[in-house]
Amino acid sequence: MSVLSTDLEVAPECQVPRLDFELTPGCDHRCAHCYNVWTARDDDAQAGYDTGGQLSTPELLALMDKAVTQSGARHITITGGEPLLRKDAIEIIARACQLVDSVHLITNGSHVPAAAAAALASAGLRSAQLTLLSADRARHDRLKGAVCFDDTVRAAVELVDAGVPVQVCFVAMRENCDDFEGVLELCLALGVRSLSYNRMSPTGGAIHHIARLMPTPEQVERNLDVAERLGRAWGISVGTAMPIPPCLIRHERYTWVRFGFCSTGTSSPNIVIDAAGNVRSCNLASGVMGNLVRQDWAEIYRVPYQRVFRRNVPEMCRGCAYERSCQGGCKESGYATFGSHTHVEPFIYLAQHPEWRDAVAGAITQDEVVPMERLRRRGPPKPAVAPEAP
Repeated sequence: MSVLSTDLEVAPECQVPRLDFELTPGCDHRCAHCYNVWTARDDDAQAGYDTGGQLSTPELLALMDKAVTQSGARHITITGGEPLLRKDAIEIIARACQLVDSVHLITNGSHVPAAAAAALASAGLRSAQLTLLSADRARHDRLKGAVCFDDTVRAAVELVDAGVPVQVCFVAMRENCDDFEGVLELCLALGVRSLSYNRMSPTGGAIHHIARLMPTPEQVERNLDVAERLGRAWGISVGTAMPIPPCLIRHERYTWVRFGFCSTGTSSPNIVIDAAGNVRSCNLASGVMGNLVRQDWAEIYRVPYQRVFRRNVPEMCRGCAYERSCQGGCKESGYATFGSHTHVEPFIYLAQHPEWRDAVAGAITQDEVVPMERLRRRGPPKPAVAPEAP
């Protein structure tokens, strides 16, 4: 139950229904598909994100209070990095649960023993998301860059036992698309009734794994066929968080799957606030719209980035029946990979130019493993620059 009034004086044009808080940039997994923008390299388009200046517990709690009060948000998602690496994570989550109607936790599952699951339930956590990339332990751990399969399964069991509903996230990649049915079956066995299907959408350091990991539309389509058949039969809801362009896969074929598109500039944007108070338009965006420690919400939200971003789409998408909803897929991924928000994003581009999978290594260094150096303090945060007009 919220401790704040629901009749807040929030300017209608600045009100948002939800906020994401990145509690820390730190993580003890090394996922090749990780979209965290601070994993970008110095010569990448998203280079230079500053991970310094992390707020103390009282400062972060005050920031959260300010964000909710000034934005009118009624839902909070807690994410990272790995949020449970912060020693004060449960205290912060408990405060979030007091401020808004619902709180969702995204965690890698390696830090959820029974006591932590019970504490999260007691705090009022509404739901938690865990990533399962395969029902095969070895393949899951290889793609996650950590020995963590057993931890993830155990976390699901502990959370469900504690009364916290679990959602599984499956990131579809070239190397694990054939494992999707096994993951759905594992969800059924674990009592998980919700799955977020995310095809790889490279930002941050993930652009260095496109050649190896980006799935084909045919692979994604086969997964959606499985979701439609088994999700319905087993009562497991399936939704897509990363956009799947209708020009590649016809959505109307799937009545069980809920398709989502980019929310930037809509009435329900996925605004992100990091642990230093920097505000971005979404988790995959590297440009900073402002800092909520030093500025008020209305000043930040009125920055024109979101409006200009919404208006600009790749040239090939103009006039398409889905132009306003699809927006050309994930434009932040297009920026991270090609340096332009109006460039066709890599999932579509690779479908149009299959030969690019071999050629991409010449333009962007492609890795077989994730480098150990994932987190460095950079310079001042890069401001959010409005996408170029076509």
